[in-house]
Amino acid sequence: MASQEPEKKADVNRVKKVHGNDSFQRMNFLYQISKHIADKNPALSAYYGNLIVGVAKKMVLKIHPDIKRQFCKKCRCVAIHKVTATMKVKRKNKSKTIQWTCDICGTKRNFPANEKHDHRLWLEKPEAILEVIN
Repeated sequence: MASQEPEKKADVNRVKKVHGNDSFQRMNFLYQISKHIADKNPALSAYYGNLIVGVAKKMVLKIHPDIKRQFCKKCRCVAIHKVTATMKVKRKNKSKTIQWTCDICGTKRNFPANEKHDHRLWLEKPEAILEVIN
């Protein structure tokens, strides 16, 4: 009986490890560099964006949707308003959309922005959070 008690204590004190933690840290670092250098050298920013996607694919990790939205889908440069992209609010049949246009490649992306409808992703809703890992 005495030998089972220390095992239970060891399980309680065990810290949960996140799969691919070092890859998430690398992606975070690349994202920060990409955002910082976007106004000086958009091509280098796009290269770092490609590296982020490459790391995520290689390690089979998901990029958070908020970060994914900030990259151009074609050239993968960070979209910063009035620096590397332009933003317009458009209205069509009582519905608002936000249109981002990449200044580098010209790609356009539309996001819904109605006040009456809840256009949040499922990940952004409170019921999506099951456990917080520190």
